Amino acid sequence: MKRITSFLLLAAIVGVLYLFVADTYKWWPFLPTTQTVKIDETPNVVTEIKAIKRFTTACYYADVTVSKDKASDNWLKNLLRQRDRICLIGHGTIRAGYDFEKLPDNAVKIAGDTLFVKLPPVQVLDTICNPQDCEVFIDDGNWPHDRVQSIHTDLQNTLVDDAMQSKILEKAAQSGKIQLEKLFKSFGFTTIILN
Repeated sequence: MKRITSFLLLAAIVGVLYLFVADTYKWWPFLPTTQTVKIDETPNVVTEIKAIKRFTTACYYADVTVSKDKASDNWLKNLLRQRDRICLIGHGTIRAGYDFEKLPDNAVKIAGDTLFVKLPPVQVLDTICNPQDCEVFIDDGNWPHDRVQSIHTDLQNTLVDDAMQSKILEKAAQSGKIQLEKLFKSFGFTTIILN
């Protein structure tokens, strides 16, 4: 009986000693080993980036007004030197960012966990100013459909000009680099160099 007690006491001491050493040096045989993150090869990363297609990084919302006048079809108005007038108010959105569909294969380089990307230039991706989003403020006279369509095109061009004056491209480039760094870090890269 004495032998069994001393054997159990010795086993308990060895067990406690093993737990102490295993905890200190992390020698736990039943814990899973950590795996290193495997980064995809360059062509796979290029394919994933191209799958994003158009990456919007800035939007501009505005109301713009365009007015036009023309000689009247009415002889009395012409005699009085009055002209036909039209004024449209358009509500629109400009989206700017990167078009990754045009990204060449050599624009991405990988060195270990570092990613080098030569970004395409930031550009206006969409100009959204639908005719149903336009209000007619003044409609005096006879305006053919093709003339109204050209005025709507002028609205879109004015919207783009306003967005450019508000520096939408600079804002899109600045915001885009921050968002892309976060995105590429989620792919497993630790260092991101964007040009």
